[in-house]
Amino acid sequence: MAWLGSPTGIIRSGYEGMFSALEIEAPLRQHKCTSNLYLAPMDLHQLEHHLETGLKAAVAGSHVLLKHVGEQNESLVIRAKRDGSLVSAVDIESHHAIAQVLRDSRIPIISEEGELPTYAERSTWPIYWLVDPLDGTEAYLKRREGFAVNIALCDGSGPVLGIISDPLTERIFAGSTGNAPFITQLNDLATRNSIEQRPLRSPYQLVTSWNESLSSEELLPKRFNPAEFQSKPVNGALKFCHIATGEADVHVRSASYMEWDCAAGDGLLRSMGLPLRDRITDELLPYNTMALRAGNLYAARF
Repeated sequence: MAWLGSPTGIIRSGYEGMFSALEIEAPLRQHKCTSNLYLAPMDLHQLEHHLETGLKAAVAGSHVLLKHVGEQNESLVIRAKRDGSLVSAVDIESHHAIAQVLRDSRIPIISEEGELPTYAERSTWPIYWLVDPLDGTEAYLKRREGFAVNIALCDGSGPVLGIISDPLTERIFAGSTGNAPFITQLNDLATRNSIEQRPLRSPYQLVTSWNESLSSEELLPKRFNPAEFQSKPVNGALKFCHIATGEADVHVRSASYMEWDCAAGDGLLRSMGLPLRDRITDELLPYNTMALRAGNLYAARF
């Protein structure tokens, strides 16, 4: 991978250098899951248990992000991936904090910052965690806002559990199959408030990605009337939280996401009966694909 050097504070270093800059010991890159203890079929009691594990993992990752949010970029050891996206030592540290919690479930993990198993291996998994330890790395590095922690639990049908933590507001949005979605607090997981959506009201709110290239007329699925919408961009997975609460009504994206970018939001919205769909075919999104990419998708409250 190419390393960048620029006025933004991107510096040259290695994997261990990321951690030495943060004055912590570099952990192992990834503990390979060797357990064959999978849940098939998974009952609601098991799912509730995994929800609690996922919440604790989201707290662990969020605390890492908050710990470093006030630091200068020079200390965060930033590099560029092959696709041009940025990764920092904070992403890696958050990944390991999350994985440490999830590992107790003995369910394999697919994480943006973990070692990716081969498709031949992971395609046999009936259940797995899908994690983005720092959703919105660029927003975190440039503005220190608009970032989240995404954790989903998926089976062959897709996400059955979705957790999105918004560390700056100390709120965690969560939902799972058979459990009503709720908002809890980063430092008080025992307090949970059911998500109650705002009433639908025209003009409807469309939320897009900041880099969306299509106009609302081009972007919206044909069943919607673009004249009834106003549009605004929202960072990362937080747009799914806006759909869940009713702060927004529709989200559409023409470009591709990585699956860990949208799985937690899909799991949250599926718990409300509002799954992500392909904006052309209207089919549910497939997961654990060979490329781990999902694109041309939308979510809607109606």
